[in-house]
Amino acid sequence: MNDNQRQEETNIWKILNEYATHSPCRLNPDEKIVERVVKGLTMRKIKFGYAYCPCRFVTGDTEKDRKIICPCVYHIDEIARDGECHCNLFVGANYQTKNEKGE
Repeated sequence: MNDNQRQEETNIWKILNEYATHSPCRLNPDEKIVERVVKGLTMRKIKFGYAYCPCRFVTGDTEKDRKIICPCVYHIDEIARDGECHCNLFVGANYQTKNEKGE
């Protein structure tokens, strides 16, 4: 990882932690999932200039793509419906991992 990637990843971690602290959702307690998504966000930030959700398709249409900058506009509804957002980065307050559920 070069210095630019390291700096972008650090910035993304800071933004995500700040958001999770002041929002109704939290980061997934599974650190491997969070690390994977953060790496995807970092790569997209470097490639496109914005931390687009790595689980969604970047169209090139600025207006449409604005909706998928993390945290995307869809995550609150997805968490309300499924307990987690599409990429599993954010989860609801009552979210339990498979281990916590006994699965």
